[in-house]
Amino acid sequence: MKRYLKEHKVVVAAVIFMLIIVVLAFFVKGAFFTNSKNAVYGNRLDGIEKVRIDSKQKDEIVKHIEEDSAVKQAKYKLQGKIINIIITVNDDVGLDTAKKIADKSLEKLKDDQKKYYDVQVFVKKDTDAKDFPIIGYKQRSKGGFSWTKDRVAE
Repeated sequence: MKRYLKEHKVVVAAVIFMLIIVVLAFFVKGAFFTNSKNAVYGNRLDGIEKVRIDSKQKDEIVKHIEEDSAVKQAKYKLQGKIINIIITVNDDVGLDTAKKIADKSLEKLKDDQKKYYDVQVFVKKDTDAKDFPIIGYKQRSKGGFSWTKDRVAE
């Protein structure tokens, strides 16, 4: 055995070196790369099954918003704990009316859903109005929307 090691010491050193590199690679991977089995949102979505919004309720929210004569179209998208609603309003709608329409998005949510989800509403027009688009954000622990700063018409 000693004779073999003496004759092939370069090969043996290379094999030992490669084994060390492989072991270090596993440690580095474990330290720097997260486990792909974990959820994208970590544990932030714990309890979501208790307040889940199904497709029927989603359709009710969109339909309720679109019932307003000032609304052309409403779209809904749930992303984690954030409900995104995009509302396209008629060109003659003002800021105050648009904000009231956005409040309609909360009417079809249950109280426990309002306390779990954040709601983000984008209100826009098809034309390039100076005062639109506006964005409202309702944090789950707050009662109403916070709006982007109103633009001053020039």
